[in-house]
Amino acid sequence: MIEVEIKLPIADKTQLEQDLQALGFAKGKLVKESDTYFNSDVYDLRERDSALRIRSCENMITGDVVTTVTYKGPKLDQVSMTRKEIEKEVSDANAFMDIFRGMGFYPLSPVCKVRQYYHLDVMTACVDKVEDLGNFLELEIIVSREEERAFALQQMEQILKALGHNRTETTRTSYLSMLQKKI
Repeated sequence: MIEVEIKLPIADKTQLEQDLQALGFAKGKLVKESDTYFNSDVYDLRERDSALRIRSCENMITGDVVTTVTYKGPKLDQVSMTRKEIEKEVSDANAFMDIFRGMGFYPLSPVCKVRQYYHLDVMTACVDKVEDLGNFLELEIIVSREEERAFALQQMEQILKALGHNRTETTRTSYLSMLQKKI
């Protein structure tokens, strides 16, 4: 699968959420995500513009927790956060941490956020409050073929415009990189 994604820093989270709903986005689940990213001196993922992550996702209403392991490949263009992504739900995060450590990977700074999901057709809007960074909007569309990427980006740019923003205001920097620059 290919995750077509753009990320926008936002100043007024409440207003943005109202604007998304006015555009027809339906409010989805509210979750707390705790991400542990990994790197290795032998296989430097950052150098390859890739990511390896274990995510714990707690539903803030039900308390249910789901853990996933994700590999994100290099960004596929110069304007967005679009990447090929492989993700699998796992039952034992600690076992995967031990596996990664055994292979020479070490954990990086954690990334924690509260994420409110919104949905409109095939597009997902995530309004994130990231610890030590602030508020962001992520727009995502999952496509299965390379040929669908340009159209997905065009759809997201239309939503940005309807929200009073444009692509030049977006960032291609991950939350992890933003946090590491603050250290």
